[in-house]
Amino acid sequence: MPTTLQEEMGFLRVESKLARTLSGIADAVAVISDILRGQGVEESHSKNTFGDQQLNIDVESDEVVFNHLRACGMVKSASSEEQTECQDLGGQGYSVAFDPLDGSSIVGANFAVGSIFGIWPGDELIGRRGSEQAAAVYAVYGPRTVLVVAWPHQGEDPSGQVQEYLLTQHQTGGSQWLLQRGSISIKDKAVFAPANLRATAENEEYQQLVQYWMSNKYTLRYSGGMVPDVHHILTKGGGVFANPVSKSASAKLRLLYEAAPLALIVEAAGGLAECATGSILDVTIASTDIRTMVSLGSKSEVIRSRPALKWQ
Repeated sequence: MPTTLQEEMGFLRVESKLARTLSGIADAVAVISDILRGQGVEESHSKNTFGDQQLNIDVESDEVVFNHLRACGMVKSASSEEQTECQDLGGQGYSVAFDPLDGSSIVGANFAVGSIFGIWPGDELIGRRGSEQAAAVYAVYGPRTVLVVAWPHQGEDPSGQVQEYLLTQHQTGGSQWLLQRGSISIKDKAVFAPANLRATAENEEYQQLVQYWMSNKYTLRYSGGMVPDVHHILTKGGGVFANPVSKSASAKLRLLYEAAPLALIVEAAGGLAECATGSILDVTIASTDIRTMVSLGSKSEVIRSRPALKWQ
């Protein structure tokens, strides 16, 4: 019989405050899943801190996460891509950065979208590195709703522990998260997801990289949503998501809310996650708006991507 998220955290001896934080995130994701399946999508006539147009589901998902993080009692401060100023949530133990609905620009087309969460010990997010995260989480809202959780250096695994859970209905009527895959790992696989392809017009190294993948008959899997594209890599056991830049096609992925948490998950599964200077996990988060290029996934393909990431 599949085990639940709560049972698995007990088996892994996850620290109690971290377990309660993860439970709060999982509960929030279950609510967001219901929102996406039960509401229409429309503009909210408001913009987030970065000036991006918000949808009604962006605003509501953001509120859901803040409420659940506050209720768990273990989160001192939190910041989201919709409200970047750190909010004091009154708890003690951890700080959380999150993107409540990554890929909302494609949700109107009924494509899969996701949520991303990074969890740091202590009261601060700014000035930290991705390598300091206690755990990272993403959710995928598609035909099924799944939750992927990563704990770095958990147990005897030197890389970390990455697990996938499926949202199901309990026989009593409530929802529960059941373990689907207990130890996800990334190996070499000829699959590529090339984001920011406009950069190939000026970034010759990226153009040559894409041509290499195509001429060597790699499988193309790119949806326009970072979370489902990264999830495909973990589901298939390998591949690469690449997002180099150029002069007119600059970096858009935010380090705090997107790149750092997903990098922790990928590296905990045995892959690599790099930017121009090396591991994304080694980059200091100097502000909430730090943006980065990225290549993450199978080690061999990330290494192959390095020249495209170093474009000047």
